[in-house]
Parts: sequence; C-alpha cells; structure tokens
Amino acid sequence: MQFIAILLGFLGFIAVWYWRIKAMQEVAKDGRKVVETVANLPRKMRFKNKSGKGGLAVVDDPRQAATILMLEIAQARGTRTVRQEAVIRGEVMHHFEFNEADANALIDQAGLLSRNGGASHVVMSKMTDFVRQSPGMTSKELVDLDGMLVAVSEAEGDPTDSQLDLLTIYRDKTGLRV
Repeated sequence: MQFIAILLGFLGFIAVWYWRIKAMQEVAKDGRKVVETVANLPRKMRFKNKSGKGGLAVVDDPRQAATILMLEIAQARGTRTVRQEAVIRGEVMHHFEFNEADANALIDQAGLLSRNGGASHVVMSKMTDFVRQSPGMTSKELVDLDGMLVAVSEAEGDPTDSQLDLLTIYRDKTGLRV
C-alpha cells in the first residue's frame, strides 16, 4: 500500500512539474510575440505618421518600394488574385526574411500607397528610381527584384502585354537586359 502511495505521489509530482513547464513555454511564446511587436513598432509608427501625407513620397524603404512594384505588376493583369498575393507574400518572406504577419503588413501598407500613386507606369517609374538609388543597392539585388517581378507576372500564366510593359520600364531604368 505504501508503494502505491509513493508511486501516486511521484506521478503527481511529475504531472505538476510537466504542467509548470508547459505554462512557462506558453509565457515564453507570448513574450516572443511581444518582442516581435515591439521590434516592428518603429516601422509601423513611421508609416502611420507618414500615411497622412499621402502618395509615394512616404516610401522610405526599398523593400516597401519593391513590394509596390510587385503589386503594380499583379494589378496590370486586372484585379489581384489569391495566387498573385500568395506569390508576392512568398517573395517578400523569402527575399526580405519577413515572417508571414510582417509580410502581410508590408503588403497591406504597399497596397494603400500604390492605390494613391497614380497610373501604373508612373508608379513603376518612381519606385524603380527609388530602389535603384537606395544606398547599398547592388546589381544582384536589382536582378533578384527583376526575378520577383517576373514571378508575380507569371503567377496566373503568361504575362500580359501590360505586365510586360511594366517589366520593360523596370529593366530600362535599372539597365537590365533580358
């Protein structure tokens, strides 16, 4: 009988500590989410403060400009599709090393800016100039961005003439020849 009581006590001890460890893991996950949110807060606040100014003048990050370029390529086919958005999200997550939540936030911000940016060829020209003139931008990164734009243009099949025209604007301004 004492053996059973000791065994039950030991199992209870294990169960309590297992529950405590699981609770600490949940606290650690919540803490990580808070740290990620705080780390992205300056970027979000900059956007919030600048968004009232309107237009493409608020763009201050080449990644944001690149996302606007991808959205313009997608919209040149018509209304953006789920597949195009998935390709854009995948490119942002892969090349910019964003998690899915940050990629979605960047796409949403870029979407707001591109809607008020004017005609597609004007937006393409302005954002290409911004990307090309960004400090530290390398030729490899410009080629990578071209690949990202091509991937978006091919998300729904062969690129349309409008998409090819926008790709030509990008390539002419960056000096890329395909």
